[in-house]
Amino acid sequence: MSSVRNGLKTWLRILAPMVVSIGGLVMLRLLGPDFIDQRTIRELLLPLGDYAPLAYVAFLAVRPLTLLPGQVLTAVGGMMFGTLAATLYSLTGSFLSATLLYFVARKLGTRPMQRLCGSKYPAIAKAARRHDFQFTFLACLNPLCPTDIMLIAGAASGARFWPSVLGVVLGTIPGTFLTAQFGSGLAQGRTVMTAVSAVGMVVSLVLGVIFGRRFYKEVNEAQAEAPVPEPEAASELPGAKQALTTP
Repeated sequence: MSSVRNGLKTWLRILAPMVVSIGGLVMLRLLGPDFIDQRTIRELLLPLGDYAPLAYVAFLAVRPLTLLPGQVLTAVGGMMFGTLAATLYSLTGSFLSATLLYFVARKLGTRPMQRLCGSKYPAIAKAARRHDFQFTFLACLNPLCPTDIMLIAGAASGARFWPSVLGVVLGTIPGTFLTAQFGSGLAQGRTVMTAVSAVGMVVSLVLGVIFGRRFYKEVNEAQAEAPVPEPEAASELPGAKQALTTP
């Protein structure tokens, strides 16, 4: 019974952020249909002209520094630019933000991540070095994994740049497309398109949890196999009394 209850709590914790984000956008559409309209949004972007996509991509590039959820920003991009354009812009922003995080992590070294991850850091670092592409790819698919933190941990541990960043970009493609489609359908008032996108987002999240179990299994196994330091002998401890011997 307790295992079932814990499982329900886990799924609620996973689904809650997505449900809140989707629900907030839907309520905003219902309460202000004239505001969340693709034509109205594009008119608001007219002062930026051709620089509107560049401003959007630049904001996504520094998104990790703002601590804002990328999913909501992708949905807003779908409202502003449409599904395909928003997907392209969001993937470009993901590449730039991953590049930024990678080199910042390499500069800072391992100490910040050791403090953040605690006892799990050696296992995470080992998995990141051994499977750099799969590590970040599965971290993006699995909503239980904080993608930015996993990328930083891998970079600080010596994971290669291109496999790590490509894993991030490719791992975000399904969720990015569905989220951008959701935002575009919401702004255009296409109920069926919005509903299908929302269902697809939930399905991709569930599949991400299933595929991401491999990552968790490897981290837990590596942590269990980590050697435990042997206790020092009593004679080597500070202040230990030495036995008297006779010549």
